[in-house]
Amino acid sequence: MSHRRYSVNLGEPITYEDQRARMRSRNTVATLFPNNVKPGILSTMNIGADRSISSEEKALIEQMQADADIEALFKSYQALSQDVQSAAGAEALVTAAARVRQPNTDVDAIHALYAYMCHHGPSPTEGVYAVLTDLLCQRDHELYGRPGSYAEYPDYFGLALQVTTDAYGAKKLPSSTTLFNQLLRCCIPRGAIDKAVSVLSLMESCFCVIKDTDTYCLLLQVFMSDAVPTLSGHSFEDRQKHCLEACLQIFRAFEDVVSMVSRKDARPDECSLERCADVWATMIDAYFVLGDVFGAVALFERMIAESTKEPSVPAIDEQIVSHMVMGFVHVGDARAAIEWLYHLDASHMPAPSSEALECAVSGAIQTPSTDAALLMRDVGRILIARDAPTTGLHAAASRCVTNLASVLEMRKVERSLNASDIRSCYEVLEKLARLLFCSHDADHPLASRQQTAPVSAILRLAAHNSMHGYAERAGQLFQLSTLALRHSDASSPAVVSLMCDACHLPMAIADAAASAPHVLSGSCVRLIALSSLVLPAMAGLSGSLVGTTNTAVVRQYEAASRDLHGDLAPLDLDEAAWKRIVDVFCSVEKSSPSTYPGPDGYTGLGKLLAELSRLPRPPNLDLELIKSMLEAKYGPDGAIITQGWLSNSTAESSSAPRRASSPSSPTPPKGPLSQPAKPMEALFLEGRLSPHLPPVKSIDQVLTQAIQSLARPHNQEEHATDLYDRLKDNIQHGQYPTPSSLAVLINAFGRSAQVDQINELYDMALHVLASKPSDEHWRTQQWTQLEDGMITALSHAMLGQRANAHRLRMISANQVPSASAYAALIATIQERTDDAIVAEELFNESQRLGVRPTTYLFNTIISKLSRARKVEQALRLFDTMQTSNLRPSSVTYGAAINACVRTGDEARATQLFAEMEAQPMFQPRVPPYNTMIQYYVHSVMNRDKALHYYEKMQQAGVRPSAHTYKLLLDAWGTIEPVQPDRQQAVFARLSADRLVGVQGTHWASLIHTQGVVLHDLERAMETFESIANRAPRIPRGNAPLSTVPDAVVFEALFAVFVAHGRTDLMPTYLARMVSQGIWPTAYIANLLIKGYAQDGPMGLVEARRVFDAMIDPPAGIAAAGNHLPRHHGAGALGIRRERLPAHSSRQEHAPDRANVLGALVNREPSTYEAMIRAELAYGHTDRAQAILTRMKARAFPAALLNRVQAMFDRT
Repeated sequence: MSHRRYSVNLGEPITYEDQRARMRSRNTVATLFPNNVKPGILSTMNIGADRSISSEEKALIEQMQADADIEALFKSYQALSQDVQSAAGAEALVTAAARVRQPNTDVDAIHALYAYMCHHGPSPTEGVYAVLTDLLCQRDHELYGRPGSYAEYPDYFGLALQVTTDAYGAKKLPSSTTLFNQLLRCCIPRGAIDKAVSVLSLMESCFCVIKDTDTYCLLLQVFMSDAVPTLSGHSFEDRQKHCLEACLQIFRAFEDVVSMVSRKDARPDECSLERCADVWATMIDAYFVLGDVFGAVALFERMIAESTKEPSVPAIDEQIVSHMVMGFVHVGDARAAIEWLYHLDASHMPAPSSEALECAVSGAIQTPSTDAALLMRDVGRILIARDAPTTGLHAAASRCVTNLASVLEMRKVERSLNASDIRSCYEVLEKLARLLFCSHDADHPLASRQQTAPVSAILRLAAHNSMHGYAERAGQLFQLSTLALRHSDASSPAVVSLMCDACHLPMAIADAAASAPHVLSGSCVRLIALSSLVLPAMAGLSGSLVGTTNTAVVRQYEAASRDLHGDLAPLDLDEAAWKRIVDVFCSVEKSSPSTYPGPDGYTGLGKLLAELSRLPRPPNLDLELIKSMLEAKYGPDGAIITQGWLSNSTAESSSAPRRASSPSSPTPPKGPLSQPAKPMEALFLEGRLSPHLPPVKSIDQVLTQAIQSLARPHNQEEHATDLYDRLKDNIQHGQYPTPSSLAVLINAFGRSAQVDQINELYDMALHVLASKPSDEHWRTQQWTQLEDGMITALSHAMLGQRANAHRLRMISANQVPSASAYAALIATIQERTDDAIVAEELFNESQRLGVRPTTYLFNTIISKLSRARKVEQALRLFDTMQTSNLRPSSVTYGAAINACVRTGDEARATQLFAEMEAQPMFQPRVPPYNTMIQYYVHSVMNRDKALHYYEKMQQAGVRPSAHTYKLLLDAWGTIEPVQPDRQQAVFARLSADRLVGVQGTHWASLIHTQGVVLHDLERAMETFESIANRAPRIPRGNAPLSTVPDAVVFEALFAVFVAHGRTDLMPTYLARMVSQGIWPTAYIANLLIKGYAQDGPMGLVEARRVFDAMIDPPAGIAAAGNHLPRHHGAGALGIRRERLPAHSSRQEHAPDRANVLGALVNREPSTYEAMIRAELAYGHTDRAQAILTRMKARAFPAALLNRVQAMFDRT
């Protein structure tokens, strides 16, 4: 029987009998290159070839499982005697190993077994050659496609080629075309045309192997590979020409074969028109890659002309047109590619693939930006016409929207294109994006990075338009993005990132509207923009974006109402807009605390309804629905909120106090040490009669002595109250104690900050002084002690300015305050930006006036200096104290140790601690231990040493304070390796300690560990939400109020949000915080600034909004309201209330719904640093410099200003 096959080039039928005679003269691609194929080392030995599989071999084959040690099994096989080894057994073992192959190792083991078989038998079978060649080629693909160096691995392709050559020498070449194609595929990334020719020669030498369409495609790809080297003495153009000639020869050979086959009645699958189209498409690619664009076009035109006439020419299909489009992109002619798209569409030819359209978009983006916008607009039109998302072109549409939106962000494009082109680009973008975004639904939510890319691009374009004042266009783009956001997977990191970007847009759009010329105030215009451009897009949405938008609407309404004095008519909003605003207020009110807040509600809903009722044409609201919602939330009292609407005449609700003065031009008051002396007649040396007090009939010595006993601390506060009541009874009979004893009582009430009693007792003492005008010596002595007591009491009551006024009175009268008075003044300085300087001035003044310092005075000044890191001054005073025969107490040592650790002087700190313990009268207290523990927890981060001092603390019998527990929580929760279980054990021990109690700082430690250190946002939020149910509660009105979460806990939560990039959650929790009566601090504002600044230019705008909403106290005065109150005496035990009193009337803590922070907050130095850092990160040096100038005007310490200045130097 005569066997036929087809030569790669000639395509002519030849018989096996004349194969050898014609092999050398065949006109194949192999003849273009030297044939270096050499036979391998195999001989013709046939050891074990005729033997069946032995039982020993079967046992090894059965052990070949996925977890088997293949190398060990192969060694066991080699250890078998030759009489039980068989070729069939070896092949079965190799085949089994191939099925369970593990990367990196088993291929080498199989090749080692192959080498053993070559030398020792049994001879490899055709199956062994085939399996090993396939595995070596697969391993080569794995490594060659991996980044990094290939040189460190064996040359698996070379080994595969050698194994095939060995098979040729043993006359056992596999009869699989696929195997030879594998070898050709390995040649492509190398551009190894010589090896490809070798493979082709081997393939043609095997009579049973017929080249299929894949073979021709692979051969073409080898010669069109970029890796084909340029021969010595040849130019790149010569290389391209030589490779193209080879490709043409291959293609002609293919055509000859197909032409011959197509004449047969039964056409084999290997030569079907569908598979032949692959070769034609690859030849088109070859033309483009090798620089002959006209050749590609000519081939395409030939297909059009001949496909209907010549059965060997495939018809034009999606693949062919796609390769034409991608070919033009490959040569850098994106315009021609898109013109071809239009030509194909107009000619009703098959549509190109999504990949080709994506390629066209990618090509367009590589052109100059103006051209890119127009080219992608044209691609977009084609995608719209083909209804891209529903016709399998989703990826192309996504890329087109993403890139077109990105190009339209460029200012150069806006300046270069005319208005008509820009309008058409936006129209195409909107239509295509709408088709794309509407394809998402509950079953196919927005989730992956690829899906969110076009939405992110639309949001960026909206932000760009808003920043340049195009509010309406920005609003349209924002509404477009919400089509996708309403069907998104909120748990997806990609969607979270989108939400963070989207949350900045509502106010950005409002700001854009306000930047245009307008008659109304900026707040009014922002409210109009929010109601008309933003709120319509909110329908059907939920989550952080809605919360952020609702907060902005409430804030802008409050500001607009103030500007319009409650008359909303000038806003000229239609009924639909007012209904949207009312819906926002109802939604926010519904999510507020359940305690009835008063007739305005938490949001000002009552005020809004009252003002709407006074409009010339009030909107038609469903008041019954609103009323039922409020009654369901607050009970019957909730209906009161709607009374303003029902009565149509409600007085304007009280609003939060406005900023009293511009922070840029404060009026600095005089410092406490520079106030002018009072005139002598204002010193009240002779006392002052009070018309409200009964005349003084006598001095009650018994009562005087009883009050004097208060100087001995023992239940002082309770005893003082009893004596006060007794005093009130006695004065009705004209019986008074001495002024000096009243000073003791004044001091007792000062420690509990009972200012009304202090004032009353002071007037009473002056009344007594005035009753004895003749005894000048007694009066002066009593007056001095009275004024000294007032200094101490007012200092403890945190009324430093008044305390200093009494100090100046004494000095003006040539009297000297006591050491205790100076100590109280120093200990309670808080209102200065550099309180250490003031403390030093006060101490030096006391020494000039001859005051003999006490241990208490030394303790306070050393503590103040140590906290200010003025170590040399602090330790110098410590040495002075020791030389003045005053024995340092544990408090003194604690302050000196604190000075050392603040500057990292560990050796001196440990030496002082040891010295303190060695004191014969040492009375251990909490502060020194806490200082050392804190140093090793927060500064050095050495848990073992921190726990060492905690153990010493326990051995000394000192109970841990709240701060000690905080440090232990941080020790287990922040120092690596973090041990959250041990941290929870400390928290459990704290919870059981009735003398301390859990405070906000403790919850903050847990939240920080879980959210920032362990990066578990969900766990941190669960801990936060659990606080209110597990914390102690204090009475407030008719309902108890939890002492936590407080500002410190919220600060920890915001730090978690910043660490996770979840700035979208911050506005909602900020509003929640204020609604619970917890006022934000500067440190929370700092986190808002830091977090927002990470969100790009829009976030920076929001960060500036936070910074600008804050205020500054006068120059030289420290910011108030940012630190929780502390007990006197570091480390004091007991539960403290960490919220401001409900009756506090301090203006900086009054709620302000128009303020982005919900209240007026004083800036800290760190606030300026945060904002400067944010501006510098975006290259806004001028803005940062302006903030630094404002910072300098605040009279902050020079060291602090130098540190901030260094930020500019680093930039």
